[in-house]
Amino acid sequence: MASVLLVHPLFLSKSPAEQASSSPYFPLGLLYLAAYVREAGHQVAIFDGTFEADESAFAERLAAESPDIVGISAVLPTRDMTFALAATAAEHGTPVIVGGPDATLSPDTYLAQPAIDIVVHHEGEQTIARLLDLVDQGHLTLDHLNDEPGIAFRSANRPVLNQPRPPIENLDELPLPARDLIDMDRYLQTWEDQNGYSSMTIATSRGCPYGCEWCRHSVHGQSFRQRSPESVAAEMAALKQTYNIDRLRMVDDVDGIEREWFDEWASQAEAADAAIAFEALNDLERQDLPLLDVRDSL
Repeated sequence: MASVLLVHPLFLSKSPAEQASSSPYFPLGLLYLAAYVREAGHQVAIFDGTFEADESAFAERLAAESPDIVGISAVLPTRDMTFALAATAAEHGTPVIVGGPDATLSPDTYLAQPAIDIVVHHEGEQTIARLLDLVDQGHLTLDHLNDEPGIAFRSANRPVLNQPRPPIENLDELPLPARDLIDMDRYLQTWEDQNGYSSMTIATSRGCPYGCEWCRHSVHGQSFRQRSPESVAAEMAALKQTYNIDRLRMVDDVDGIEREWFDEWASQAEAADAAIAFEALNDLERQDLPLLDVRDSL
């Protein structure tokens, strides 16, 4: 089966802003992608730049893995590093695919880079697995890319933007993030050293229905989909048992839309002995949610 080296192009050593935030959270979206690709039967490895000294570590890993393709997850602060790592992969003769929030918002910006061959826009799991299937079949060519949803590419030196691929509706079907592919202990220890407690991210939903300018162009878009409370509680139980974490950070685009979901989540977490203190990414606007009785003491 085809092999892919997925890349998290954030280097703490080169990002004073990230160092100052004291929050080196692992790349959850990339780990979801890795788990999906692996379950589909392809070979996957991850290069995580977070704790590397500089980008020379990527060149070494690329030579060691010799993947069929390189897939880089890009956000705006890592755009320049994405370009640099893509150039390294191109010099190695490896096709480069870029995805993530910034590439979804501005695919033309990435396709203007000769080293980048394909942009995956919006949700990437199904699309990257499909592209790896095409690699296996020897069909990663313009003829086959023309009809492939969820991608942008160059044809006759001009960008071509295909329609988005329909998102995954039942999020419970997704395998849990492939946390085993990165140095999770390093993340947890670093977080504890800097903050006094250990923490991990978890996603319970995708998308946001409210239509704000940013979310209308985000990876998950306006199609709000929620995992079942049972699925989230089961993941929490696994994280509690495996990593003995102190807190969770929820990284959903929006939290607390359905009170009934929160009530059932609380029940399922209690039944599974999986209750863990949690926090959200943004300020709390709603005060009518359960599980918040101890918020002032955290």
